[in-house]
Amino acid sequence: MVVARFRFVGGRLSLNFVATLSGRHLSGGGEEQLARGEDLGRWFQTAGLLNEQLVAQPAELLLARQLREAVYRLVRPDTRDDPSQADIDIVNMCAAHCRLRPVLGDDARSARMVADQPMLSCLADVAADAIDILASPQLAHVRECARGECSVLFLDASRARQRRWCDMTKCGNRLKAARHRQRYASAPSGAQ
Repeated sequence: MVVARFRFVGGRLSLNFVATLSGRHLSGGGEEQLARGEDLGRWFQTAGLLNEQLVAQPAELLLARQLREAVYRLVRPDTRDDPSQADIDIVNMCAAHCRLRPVLGDDARSARMVADQPMLSCLADVAADAIDILASPQLAHVRECARGECSVLFLDASRARQRRWCDMTKCGNRLKAARHRQRYASAPSGAQ
């Protein structure tokens, strides 16, 4: 069993959640990181929404993937100007679930997050974060990584608002190295 390594480079909860399908522009359709209920529980725990790793039921996992794709289409620069009512409905439906709430521990110094339906509550937090982005000026600063094989969305919070890559150490360096190799390969043999 391969355990997915989640990426948290989007700058917002919902954008990080969208990144659970990586390389969606590749011919194979990308790499699904939420393949099983355990994966969704692990993502929520890694994101800090749950104190413990739970296992999503099949219907919860399906809803999570639907929410992820709806948020992707609604926020992505190439598709956000023509929103689908079905995508809007999925986000609103998920946001309507009871959200996680803090409960103070017996020692009065610790807290844990609880909910009657923890998976749906975590999805509600993701949906609420997406709504916050969609209904704010931040939407104009959501970008998709400039590396063609990558589909990670991120909030460009750079001073100049000219960030191009989801992560300079991953995609930025790969693209720069490829350009360098291409220039070196196309240089006349005397110039090398």
